[in-house]
Amino acid sequence: MRWAYLGLVNDLRPDTFVTLTTNDAMSVGRFKRKIKDFFGRFDRIYLGPRWIKMPFKLRTDGIGFIEHKNSNIHAHFALCTPPNAYLWNIKIHTEKYWGKICPSGSHDVQMISGALGLTGYNTKEQIRDDYDWHDQVILLRDFAS
Repeated sequence: MRWAYLGLVNDLRPDTFVTLTTNDAMSVGRFKRKIKDFFGRFDRIYLGPRWIKMPFKLRTDGIGFIEHKNSNIHAHFALCTPPNAYLWNIKIHTEKYWGKICPSGSHDVQMISGALGLTGYNTKEQIRDDYDWHDQVILLRDFAS
């Protein structure tokens, strides 16, 4: 299954790597709600107040992998960002909005230069026997309304 996700990330051709941490313990469901809120705000910044009505190809797309679901829950994302999103402003907006959504949290934003190596890092916990393939993989498309 891990190899299928590696292939999916490669096919997405992501441009940005984002890690969102909580520095706190919380349920996977609560964490996912925070993630959904964050990426909704993210698309609103770049696509405007009617972002939800925009064609999906213009919206943020990607895949995230949740780690440490029983302690310091966090997720690593490989993203395809909107055409007008640049690394410097993605960093500014991630700091601003993730800080509001998860005040105890932190983040990391980087440009992707080698998706397969990065995805190998993102999926390192998937080799564990207790990895929940349903709960711990986030497809941003699942949040689209």
